[in-house]
Amino acid sequence: MKLKLKYRFCLQLFAMALLLYSCSENETPISDTTDNQARLNFLIKTAPTNKALIHGDDGSFSSLALYIFNKADQHCEYSELIPEFTPQRLEEFSRSVNVSPQTKVIYAIANYNDPDKTFSVPVSPDLTLQQLESLTVSGNAFTDSNILMVGKKEVAINSEYVVAEVPMERLVARLDIYMFKNQGLESSSVVVNSIEFVNQILNTNSSPEVTSMPTPISKKNVSEVFLGGTTLQLMPSDLSEIVPENAHASFYTYRNIVPDATPDANTPYIRIKALFNGISYTYRGYLTDQGQTTHKYSLLHNTVYRVMAMLDHPDNQLIIKTTPYPWELTSSEIGQEITEDDYQLQPYNGDDAGATTGIVQFPYIANGEAHNETSYANYSFSLTAPAGAIWTATLTNGLDFTFGMNGGLNVSKGIARDEAYTIQVGATKRWSGNPKSTYFYITAGGVKLRINPKQSNGNRQFPGDNDTDILIRQTEYK
Repeated sequence: MKLKLKYRFCLQLFAMALLLYSCSENETPISDTTDNQARLNFLIKTAPTNKALIHGDDGSFSSLALYIFNKADQHCEYSELIPEFTPQRLEEFSRSVNVSPQTKVIYAIANYNDPDKTFSVPVSPDLTLQQLESLTVSGNAFTDSNILMVGKKEVAINSEYVVAEVPMERLVARLDIYMFKNQGLESSSVVVNSIEFVNQILNTNSSPEVTSMPTPISKKNVSEVFLGGTTLQLMPSDLSEIVPENAHASFYTYRNIVPDATPDANTPYIRIKALFNGISYTYRGYLTDQGQTTHKYSLLHNTVYRVMAMLDHPDNQLIIKTTPYPWELTSSEIGQEITEDDYQLQPYNGDDAGATTGIVQFPYIANGEAHNETSYANYSFSLTAPAGAIWTATLTNGLDFTFGMNGGLNVSKGIARDEAYTIQVGATKRWSGNPKSTYFYITAGGVKLRINPKQSNGNRQFPGDNDTDILIRQTEYK
């Protein structure tokens, strides 16, 4: 009897050992800390819900370094290097590990295992948090498939099961260059032969929190050459086709911080070689000098710069309008319903006569003198949320009325931001003796915005007979 009990007990031990072995093979790696009492499930995420700014493979990664540190003593409770994902690249990656019940710091480096990157200290599993935050990296070239990204997230372990998302920040800026010619050059042949990006930065501090430039700075110039030349089209009034895949050239660079308001030898700019009716010209223009009070001339990491470059002639002008966009828009900021608190339309500077009366003239009188051009109804429009929302202004009579130019661009579309847009509406033709009119409205997400509701006094701020449309008329000047 005792022999049978002993035999049965041995079988039970063997079954339990086999079960534990089976579980360990199916579980993800766990840390070796002895007082693990909580489970941390975290998601490394590189691509935003709105992928409008992703170009090629710069929203994914092929290698990943992971670390979890205890915040109080910076002890590393978990580390893992994944040098390659096969057979495909990833946009997100999850991992579940056991941790001790204190606040943790998750640190991740994406696309670290790349022959074009050299780190000041080789990336290894035993790096400390201080070493990770003081790393510098350098390389010789950028492609959309090797963009260096870093994520850092502090997570409070306040229950037995904690879920966290770690968004990755790209340590580069991307410049999307869109080339056009001015409306006055409709009958001229304008051909671009090359676009050169001057002062591309090849090294950086790998911590997003460190905004200083490493010393010495490594830089070079890089060009996009168009064999046979690229014929330019007229500047469009509809910007719906201004998307990354339609850019004439896209360049990557590590951040370029210009410390003063005066350009120096490291300041980034573009140089364009073009033919006007067979005659060669070279143009040069700074990228971000458009009245900024901060980061003037600088290019920041994790930012996409949409550069609208328009060639003009005979004044030999290169007109550049640059709009920066945060590369990653988190899911919590995207897809929210637009409320009336998110937008506002006002007369430009609060008292524009054209906007308040809805009347434009061509020609018109200004300061007692006749001008052979249109006057405008000028508006200030702001849509501040949700992030990534696109608005579009529309005229019901696009034959007799048009949107005016602002900074060389026809402004009839934009993205949610803190800064207000200036929208101008004017007549396209001289006064012919016949009154003409149009309705002006703005949509976002396919829905008309209530830009002209009745106010507390029962009147509307602008001419019109409903909440969404503004009436604009061309009349004779006297």
